[in-house]
Amino acid sequence: MATYIISDIHGCIQTLRMLIEGKLKVSLQDRLFFLGDYIDRGPDSSAVVEYIIGLMRSGYTISCLIGNHEQMMLDSVKGESELCLWQANSGQATIKSYVKMFGFDDDGHLGFLPKAHLDFFTSLKQYFIVDDKYILVHGGLNITAANPLEDTEAMLWSRLDDAPNDFMQDYRIIHGHTPEALDVIADKLKQPNRRIFGLDAGCVYRGMLFPGTGYLVALDLDKWELNFVECLDKW
Repeated sequence: MATYIISDIHGCIQTLRMLIEGKLKVSLQDRLFFLGDYIDRGPDSSAVVEYIIGLMRSGYTISCLIGNHEQMMLDSVKGESELCLWQANSGQATIKSYVKMFGFDDDGHLGFLPKAHLDFFTSLKQYFIVDDKYILVHGGLNITAANPLEDTEAMLWSRLDDAPNDFMQDYRIIHGHTPEALDVIADKLKQPNRRIFGLDAGCVYRGMLFPGTGYLVALDLDKWELNFVECLDKW
């Protein structure tokens, strides 16, 4: 049995399939944790969600967090400002992918989503504690809060690279959200005293954000080993 952690897919379905089926060869005995940002920016957000739902239905052990992009989508029905925020962060690419895959039936409340997908998005968790040793979040944690696990805004939006030595000292904290070059991510995983690790290698940016991005990674939690594939998706 292996435990893999994957973050920030952003609609890159071909890359995700290659990572899970080609690189990791995930089995029903393995555990998969996704850290959010399944949608927006890339070409096939709907296909990414459909694929993950399909894995769940096939009996794979999968646990999924919500990312800030999923939250923006869910918030987009609240008003014009929330809708504009999501669209400014590539929400239109997600709508386009759903129209292409399923057609469009706008009922005024995320009507482009099939019920199974809406159920998926509304069931996503804010954080996981794994094996009493790891805290998984999408963005970061509020290091000044009395109970950091109650600050859901920080979990979605903050960018955590370091923290005081006494902050949640019994845990290693693993997150996505902040793109970094692949070699930077790999180097941080080797630092024996580090407790905060990011896994967003900017797959959707394909090296355009800065050199060294353009990869989808999976951390093997048991071996503390990084697996990765270069972005295969085109748009």
